[in-house]
Amino acid sequence: MVGLVGELALTAGLVMLLLAAWELHGKQIEVDRGQEQLATGLDEQWSQTAGPDAEPLPGSAHSRMYIPSLDLDWVVVHGVTQEDIRHAPGHYPDSAEPGQVGNYAIAAHRSPGMFWDVDLLEEGDAIVLEDRENFHTYEVIGNEVVTPDRVDVVGPDPFDPGNDEPERALVTLTTCYPKLSNEKRLIVYAELSDTRPKDQGMPESIAHMAPDTENQEG
Repeated sequence: MVGLVGELALTAGLVMLLLAAWELHGKQIEVDRGQEQLATGLDEQWSQTAGPDAEPLPGSAHSRMYIPSLDLDWVVVHGVTQEDIRHAPGHYPDSAEPGQVGNYAIAAHRSPGMFWDVDLLEEGDAIVLEDRENFHTYEVIGNEVVTPDRVDVVGPDPFDPGNDEPERALVTLTTCYPKLSNEKRLIVYAELSDTRPKDQGMPESIAHMAPDTENQEG
């Protein structure tokens, strides 16, 4: 009887380990698949002649973001609901556009393949946003941990919450803190340092991350 109980306990432990592994790494597989579909849709969208401006649909591809120091890049979607950000970081709908004065605020899960390692970002590290026409390079200027009710961090000027006429162009990344918990929020701030038209090629900081680089080298 004791042996049977021990075997059951061991089996239960192995099941829990497998579930934990799937929770961490299985989700990354889902993210990778979702990102492939979003990237295809974004490329098709940008290849078309620009038409009248329209409000993006929730969950639709919005921009690309590159973090070269972490060797990570994503298609960013419009919207920050749980459904919107299943497979991608999400752009807060009322925040600025890439390169604009104001705050381009982005939320993502603290999971592998997403914002798992954004705590490793240091001051001066690059975050690059790509829109239809330009690459916008931002440099990390700091981070902080806040409570979930601190909505001012995604406002027009997170350093001056009462200011409705910001003068700086910022990117703000938001995710859960600590890992595997939603008790608090980790916030990373970056400020615009350069805008480069696409006809001048990719910025040097992300040239190695070009979508076709691996195919060309292979």
